[in-house]
Amino acid sequence: MNFKSLLLGAAAVASATGVQAADLPVAPEPVDYVRICDAYGARFYYIPGTETCLRVGGRVRADYRVRDFASTGPNAWDSNEDVSSNFRARAYVRMDARTQTEYGLLKTYFDLWFTSDVTNFNSTGVEIWDAYVQLGGFTFGRTGSFSDHWTGENWGSQVGQGLDDRATVLAYTAAFGNGLSATIALEDGLTRRLNLVNRTGIGTANANVYGGHRIPNFVANLLVSQGWGSAQLSGVLTQVLAGTTATAAITESPLGWAINADVALNLPMLGAGDTLGIRAGYSDGALGYVNNHLTVDAVATTQTNVNTATGWGIAAGITHNWTPTVSTSLTGTYASQDATGTLFDADMWSVHGQVAWAPISGFVTGVEVEYLNRDFTGTVNDNDDLTATFRVQRTF
Repeated sequence: MNFKSLLLGAAAVASATGVQAADLPVAPEPVDYVRICDAYGARFYYIPGTETCLRVGGRVRADYRVRDFASTGPNAWDSNEDVSSNFRARAYVRMDARTQTEYGLLKTYFDLWFTSDVTNFNSTGVEIWDAYVQLGGFTFGRTGSFSDHWTGENWGSQVGQGLDDRATVLAYTAAFGNGLSATIALEDGLTRRLNLVNRTGIGTANANVYGGHRIPNFVANLLVSQGWGSAQLSGVLTQVLAGTTATAAITESPLGWAINADVALNLPMLGAGDTLGIRAGYSDGALGYVNNHLTVDAVATTQTNVNTATGWGIAAGITHNWTPTVSTSLTGTYASQDATGTLFDADMWSVHGQVAWAPISGFVTGVEVEYLNRDFTGTVNDNDDLTATFRVQRTF
């Protein structure tokens, strides 16, 4: 009996020891908590396990659009085949990642657009609006051209203000302090091309006989940005690369150039957030850098002669905040081109006006009306556009 009691007692002690071991606290697995990164502004946080700061954002936009509803034909309203009214939805995905390195700030940014509307039969189109890497003063990838600075005060939701476009670039920016910087860039030479018109008498008359792409555009600017606003002077060099007519190559490919100057001013004396922009430009052979609503860069008169067109343009716009939630914007542009002879000479003007209501941070709704008119001197048909857009948009 004594031996049996000893066994029972040993079992009881072992059982109690097991229960106590099970009750002991267990060290939790390490957790990488999200840390706020305040070095680059609001809404950045550290990617767990790294020293990279990330900002994730986006936008959803709905546009209800009518085009050429009060213009004379031919336009987008005079045929049953025309897409005269268009409901459109667009989603944006934006990411901004930044890391301080021994070589300077490393920044990676992209902005993707997903668009569904009537014109593409409810399929979804994807556009890379921005996708670039910056290290120190270098920029590699797709962004706005470094020739552009102030590009209008309005949405430009259908006709557009004709003052900007995207480009794939290789650029270097040097900062000199006190808001002064300078940039030199090589940019994709295709995005700002207009037309090189065939008037050789060979092949299709008035056809676009631009060639391929050999030499990128060279762009340089000088920019100052301070409390009063900002101003920029920029210049562009481009090759007007001719292609072929129906039978033979056009052998001359002259140099085109453009120069632009613009200023964007803050107007706190009129109202909080009020702004005014002014831009002027001149071009010989690169008119898309002055205003991309113009139509001609050059005219091929023979297979050995290409005459570059000249053009100039001005634009101005203002935004006024009537209350903290209600604003109006107005932008006007004028541009003119002079090509060989008078057949492709043209004057173009546009006006864009909108009223916007932003009762909640990140949310805006409003109406925009745009009018664009092109008046050709020769036999090319004049044309115009009158559009209206109702927009609802949330940015987060």
